[in-house]
Amino acid sequence: MSDDNKNLNKDNLPVNVDRRKFFGTSAAIGLGVAAAPMSAAMFASMAKAQAAEAGNSPYVEPGEMDEYYGFWSGGHSGEVRILGIPSMRELMRIPVFNTDSATGWGFTDESKRIKGDSAHIMSGDSHHPHMSMTDGRYNGKYVFINDKANSRVARIRCDVMKVENDHHS
Repeated sequence: MSDDNKNLNKDNLPVNVDRRKFFGTSAAIGLGVAAAPMSAAMFASMAKAQAAEAGNSPYVEPGEMDEYYGFWSGGHSGEVRILGIPSMRELMRIPVFNTDSATGWGFTDESKRIKGDSAHIMSGDSHHPHMSMTDGRYNGKYVFINDKANSRVARIRCDVMKVENDHHS
């Protein structure tokens, strides 16, 4: 066997689970040695094993809940995204400054009332989500998000994860 093939078994499959060695092997594979591609399950099991060795596993079993939730701006999508922490799984997308055909956001009478005078603006540039506070502590009631492109701010209710309707409060 040549030096390029020292990490492959007789079937040209990687024999180690070390990520750096695997990617070095995959580079050799790209140079002409045929092998089966790495599946998502193989990659996940390798990542889980490495994180367990490090003692700080971000791995969350399927069906298990994350310890925290994070709110990320969607940028030019005009949405807010909720991700689980530490798994970083996308749990939900909240349409705010955009239209969303899956939920009807931006097309329904209710969403047009919520968007008010800016209902004719079909997209936005959402940035800087911020959780509401009481006495300097996060209270978990609302997330505020701004639209940099059109100078708007929206308030999302955290109990239903939808944009607040100020006209009926």
